[in-house]
This record gives sequence, C-alpha cells and structure tokens, in this order.
Amino acid sequence: MVSATSSTRTRWNRRLALQFLAPTLVALLGALLTAVPYFALTVERHQVETLAERLFAEARLAGEALPWSSGEALDAACARLGADLGTRITVIAPDGRVLGESTRPSSELENHANRPEIHDALETGTGQWKRWSTTVRSRMLYTAWRQTRGDDVRIVRVALPLTAVAANVAHLRRLLVAGMLAAVGFGLAAALVLSRRMLRRVRRLVGFARRLAAGEPPPYLVAERGDDLGVLEAQLGVMARNVSATIAELRVEHERLQSILRSMVEGVVVTDLGGGIVLMNERARDLFELPRSLESGGRRLIELVRDPQVAELTRELASGAPLATRDLTLAAGRTLHVNAAPLRGTDGRPFGFVLVLHDVTELRRLEVVRRDFVANVSHELRTPLTAIKGYAETLLGPPGDDRPTARRFLSVIDRHAERLGRLIDDLLALSDLELGRTPLRVAAVELVPVIDDVLAIFAERMKLAEITVTTRVESATPPVLADADRLQQVLINLVDNAMKYTPAGGRISISVGPAGADHPNMVQVAVEDTGTGIPAEDLPRLTERFFRVEKARSRALGGTGLGLAIVKHIVQAHDGALAIDSILGRGTTVRVLLPRAAAGVAADVAAGSSPFALSIATGSAKSGT
Repeated sequence: MVSATSSTRTRWNRRLALQFLAPTLVALLGALLTAVPYFALTVERHQVETLAERLFAEARLAGEALPWSSGEALDAACARLGADLGTRITVIAPDGRVLGESTRPSSELENHANRPEIHDALETGTGQWKRWSTTVRSRMLYTAWRQTRGDDVRIVRVALPLTAVAANVAHLRRLLVAGMLAAVGFGLAAALVLSRRMLRRVRRLVGFARRLAAGEPPPYLVAERGDDLGVLEAQLGVMARNVSATIAELRVEHERLQSILRSMVEGVVVTDLGGGIVLMNERARDLFELPRSLESGGRRLIELVRDPQVAELTRELASGAPLATRDLTLAAGRTLHVNAAPLRGTDGRPFGFVLVLHDVTELRRLEVVRRDFVANVSHELRTPLTAIKGYAETLLGPPGDDRPTARRFLSVIDRHAERLGRLIDDLLALSDLELGRTPLRVAAVELVPVIDDVLAIFAERMKLAEITVTTRVESATPPVLADADRLQQVLINLVDNAMKYTPAGGRISISVGPAGADHPNMVQVAVEDTGTGIPAEDLPRLTERFFRVEKARSRALGGTGLGLAIVKHIVQAHDGALAIDSILGRGTTVRVLLPRAAAGVAADVAAGSSPFALSIATGSAKSGT
C-alpha cells in the first residue's frame, strides 16, 4: 500500500514537473524550429542576391568581350572566358537559338526561348532564375543580360552552380542548430532548477488544499517569499482558517436544524420552484408512507401526493401569495392539512417553497363522528318525544275521555318513554365507560355459567322465534379475568343482536376456547349466527354510536344503535379485542378476546386504562342494539 502510494506520488510529481517545464521546452523548441529555417533562408537569399549581382556584372563583361558571331568560334570564345571567370556562359539569339556555349557545342543544345530568365531579359533587359540544369546536372543560378548593337540583339547568360551557396548555408545551419541546442540545454537547466523550487511550494499548496477538502485540520501555512505565489500562500492560510470556522458553524446549525426536524410532530417538505423535493423530515416520510431506503431527493411532490391541490398550491405561491393552505387526500385515505409559504432569497425573489404537513385524518373522522352523533342522538330522542307529545296532546282532548282509547294511548306513551329511558341509560353507560368512571370488579370468571345465564334470559324469545342455539366449550378453556356483570352485558348484547337479525329457523352458535398461538394468553368467545349479514362497506362503522345498517328494521326491533359501541368499550376496559367477520346473506361471527386469569386473581380496577384492538374482516356484522 505504501509502495503504491509512493509510486502514485512520484508519477504525480513527474507530471507536475513536466507541466512546469513544458512551456519553456515548447518555447525553446519553437524558437529552434522557427529561427533555424528562417535564418538559413535569409542567408541563402542574401548570398544568392550577392551572387546574382556578381553574375550580372560578369554577363556585361562577357558581352563586351565576346564577338558578335556564332558557331564554333563563339563556342571557343565562351569556353575561354568561362574558364577564366569560373562560370558557364551561353549566348542566345532573340528567337531562342543558342549561338554559343562554354560547356558544350551550341549546335547540340535545344532552343532556349522558353527559359524564364531569357523571357525576362527580352522583356526588361535582365532576367534571373534558379533551377536544376540537365546539361551540367546541378542546381544553377542563371542571370541573363540583353545586349544590343544597333539593330542586333542577343542574350548573354552567365550561370553558376549553387553548391557553394548550399554548402555555406548548411555550415551556418549547423552552427546555428548547435548554438540553439546549447541555449535549449542552458534554458532547460535553469527552468529545472526554478521549477523544482516552485514545484516544492506547489506540492505544499496541493497537500494543504487536499487536507482542507477532506475536512481535516490543515497545517499552518505562511508565505515563503513575497512573490505572487507567496500572496497565494498567505491568502490560502487565511481562507483555511475562515473555512474551518464556517464549517464548524454550519455543522452546528445543520445539527440544530436536523434535531428540530426530527423532533417535530409535523411533516416538513422543502421543494424548489419546479416542485422537486429538496428536504424532507422523517415525519413527512411517515405521512407519505415512504420506505426508508427510498431516496426522496430529486423526486417531484406530485409523484408522492397525487392530488391536483398540490399543483394549485404551488401555483398560488408562485403568483405571489404569502401563504397558502390546503387539505390534501393521499391515496391511502390519509388527510393532510398543508400550510405552505415561499422561500425568498436576499433579492426578495422566491427560490423554493416550504410545506408544513399536519395529519388531520383522525380529527376529520372525529368531526364526522361528532356530526353524525349529534344528528343521530337528536333523531333518536326526537322520535319518542314526538310520539309522547302527540299522544299526550290527544289525551288532553276529547279522546282522553274514552277510557279504552286513553289506556291504549298511555300504553304507547309508556313504550316510548321506556325506549327513551333505555337510550338515556345506554348513553350514560357508554359515557361512563369512555371516561373510565365505571369500576370493574375483575376476578377469575368461568364462562360456562355466564353463558347459561344469558341463554336463560333469551330462552323464551328463542323458542318463539324458532331459533336454535348451540354452545361449544373446549375442555382446556381457562377462566377469564373479567367483571362478571360486564361480561354478561357483552354476551347479552351480542346474543340479542344475533337474534334480531336471524330469521325463523336460523341458528346461533356460541363457542369458547383458547385464542391460539397468536394470542397465547387470551380466551376467545365467538357468537355466530346465520342471519342476513351486512355489506362489506358498512363493517368499519359497526361500533360507531347510533350506526345502523337497516335503520328502519333496527328501530322496529327496539335497538338504540349503541349496543356494539358499549361492547367495544367494555372489551377495551378488559384489555381485550373485538373482531367481526361477516358474509352478506350467510351470517355474522363476532369474536371477543379476553385475558385468561391466573389462579386466585381478583381485583377492582377502573375502566378505560387499556388500549383497544378492533379488526373487521370482509363480510357483514350486526349493528348495535
């Protein structure tokens, strides 16, 4: 591991050193590649120009010295003069014919009218050109001079090989390249020395920046020299101290914010202007029922709350409203009350929205229950009171003088007064149970005698209704820890409900036994009938006060709609559980779970101190009595 780190650091140092040396190296190589060719071309051009001036002068001298003839005589004269001057001399007629040549017989040479230097000489008086000569097989410099004598015109051309010029240029190029290479070497050596010093300072800055970026406390940094890099070192040292202080403050503020968000019972969601979630606390996750593993960042709020009110909420805030309030309904049926406000920057322009979520599902449900309760109790009280008042007013009139009629009316008044009394008694009993004002004389109670007493109460009614009742008590059933009177009240309400909604010839079954492995310390009492049952959509409201599935039939049978509510609260006071299963048209099963009693247990406890568990399965169950 150490070797790998050292190798990586060495490669990094080499790359950094190369970055320092690369500009110098490129500059030197650029100067070498640019200066050498330029200098060589300049020297060659200067030498060629100097040589051309010499050749033009020699061409004039040759023209004055050569006779105005042609053929072998002129060839010989050109050869002698060319040998003296060390050049090649050619005399050419205006039509391009070679009149005389110093190196070969003129008769063997082709017409020279197409030569550029000849054409220029005829046009301007002089001509100059460089090219490869096939005659002497060498690169030559040609200079041509137009000579006139009266009406006679001829071109005297003097040529000289450029091998000497090329040799001089090559020699100068070698000297220049050697000097440039020496300069490059000295420059690289100086750059290397300076770069090592600079590299050490840069490495220190890089190490400092790495530790600062990693969140580690950086070493103390001061400027080594007063140059620009020293200014950078000093500024980085100041910046590091400021950053460390700022990070510490931000960590404290972040932890405070997280603590506040974690401890809030309200959900908090922060979004950007497009509705994308930026921040969400744990309570908001719970309200949206998001898995802990699901990342909420980057998702849009409308994806979590598929309610058009969300879009209206953001539109209202975007339009400039300082506060917006909505009730949102989630897919799971949860109701959230949302207060939202825009987040504004220092320029006053909004950059996001903050939403505070309150779970008002239970509050809305209780409001509905309260409204229903007020409406139901008013209706339940109005019916008997209206009947009593109507019959009483009738008795005060002439029909009251007829004794049989009066007795019949008084019987009706008595029946409604009794119903009113039962309703008030049930309401008071339910209120005492809810407020915990009903003392329970808890003791070990055998269920068989209680069931026998309840069946004895309904024996005559069952006989008249032609309903068969069966009981089954498992031999291993232990006593329950309960108040015998309240337990009897529970069974009376359940059996009474079963009888009311079971037609003639039906059957009611009461079974008692241990609750099973899911509830090892509980005893189950199940009351099953073959009645009409109740639709599945009404099952969740069965234990609400005054809730009836068949309202007209329930009132006709004398029910108040409070029976199952009382059963629920009694079972709750015993630390028990109530479950109702029903299938429409086939019957209902009500199961009560009660804690089993240990030997010798007897105590008096106040009701209402234990949690209550209620589960409703698919099917139908009876409404309260």
